Amino acid sequence: MLVFGLGTVSGWAMCLMSSRSATETENQLCAQVTSLHQIQMDLLNKKEQTKAAVGELESLRAEIAKLRSEADLLTQACNLARVEFVAAATGMKDLMGNLNQAGTDVSLTGSVNTGTIDVQELVAATAQKALNKRGYGALKADGIVGPSTQSAAMAFQRANNLHVTGELDAPTLRLLVPGKSDTL
Repeated sequence: MLVFGLGTVSGWAMCLMSSRSATETENQLCAQVTSLHQIQMDLLNKKEQTKAAVGELESLRAEIAKLRSEADLLTQACNLARVEFVAAATGMKDLMGNLNQAGTDVSLTGSVNTGTIDVQELVAATAQKALNKRGYGALKADGIVGPSTQSAAMAFQRANNLHVTGELDAPTLRLLVPGKSDTL
């Protein structure tokens, strides 16, 4: 019986120790589950923050595209204003010369030319003079953009790596008549 009693006591002791180990293991597992649950919640929060950041990024990209478009429009307007300024400044020089010539003509002939001055013709005439000076043809600076002027403009555009159109556009005029406004 003593053996049986010792066996029973040692069985209960083993059972108690194994239940204590199981309880500790269960507590450890519960702590790990809680920790994993917290990590999962943190990851979900980070995921939501990332989604919000991506949404803001897309919004900023759209805003950047809009601002680039506005900047391009402003650059085009600035280029056009420069060309018009060059044309106006050159036109003023030509106008002064024409007025002086008209004064001479009036005193000699008694007639007055009342034709109006067209800005585009002044720009074209200025470009034709510049093309002549740079050796792109023997153009008459009459302000009329005909085939000869277009051919000369195309040759100039090709030589200066511009978009070849044959037109006297802002990039062409900017290179063709640089600093003209600085000297007036």
